[in-house]
Amino acid sequence: MTSLGSFDCFNDLPKELRILIWEYHFESARLHVVHPAPESENRNPKREVLIFQCTVLDSATNLVILDGRPPSILINHEAYSVAASRRRVWTPVRFGKDLAESVTSGRAARVPLQWPVPSVSGLLTAERNARPIHPVYVDFDRDMLYLCVAHAEQAFWSLRSVPWRDRLRKLAVLVPQSEFDRAIPFGPTDPIREVLDSTSDLEELLVVLVPQPGVVGGGGAPASPAAMAGLSRDEFGFVPYVDYLQEAGLASNHILYARTAMSFKEALGGLRRKIKLRRVVDVDYLTSAFGYYRRRILSPSDLNGGPSS
Repeated sequence: MTSLGSFDCFNDLPKELRILIWEYHFESARLHVVHPAPESENRNPKREVLIFQCTVLDSATNLVILDGRPPSILINHEAYSVAASRRRVWTPVRFGKDLAESVTSGRAARVPLQWPVPSVSGLLTAERNARPIHPVYVDFDRDMLYLCVAHAEQAFWSLRSVPWRDRLRKLAVLVPQSEFDRAIPFGPTDPIREVLDSTSDLEELLVVLVPQPGVVGGGGAPASPAAMAGLSRDEFGFVPYVDYLQEAGLASNHILYARTAMSFKEALGGLRRKIKLRRVVDVDYLTSAFGYYRRRILSPSDLNGGPSS
């Protein structure tokens, strides 16, 4: 079957169906994946300040949104009317700049940084030389911030002093798969509580696992791509951890991940407000070059057991 590159019959659809499509288009949430930029590949995260960047995904399709601006409402009168009724509020955020300033200010660290810190202007000059610093527009009421960083210490601690911390409502944090990789002090709950307490509007926290390649399924057989593709996903493309375990086999239980989730749960117990904690798996994560983030786009062949694209 040949995939269509365009659809020229949209205006021939019934108006009711067109309105539903416009509503879906303008209501779609975005996943803002913060990860190290390519310039950080040779930096030691325990001794140097990392440069971060953001990849924006459409949560319904896993497609990368190259333009970080809000969806255009200047398409036609019909689209404009639907978009205006959604009343979405978009905030421009420069993740790389804000995270760098937060880390280098020293306020992001629970104790003063123990390594030489370059100036913010030097960091931002390096980032600007690599790429223009364009803002990414975030609807904090609907969108989710995903810290997809193996050495997550700097990105996580920076949430204590970034200018938009009071607006953050949905946060996902990657849990590294080994003791060697982990950076956030997941054991004691007090440091975690300090960060979560600084995000006064946070409502939902996701603890994310990325499966190891060649995950083992029930009975010791590799879990098929079709089986993983058939798992239910939330609105941001994450699979519930329990569902993943049932498909991958209980023998694949990740001790570090489970312990980390427990640390976050204990930290939430000391807060004065309610934050929903969920354990999830990023099963569509694709290994790519350092400094980039990709997800597998599900196709009919995935669901039918055929080869993945």
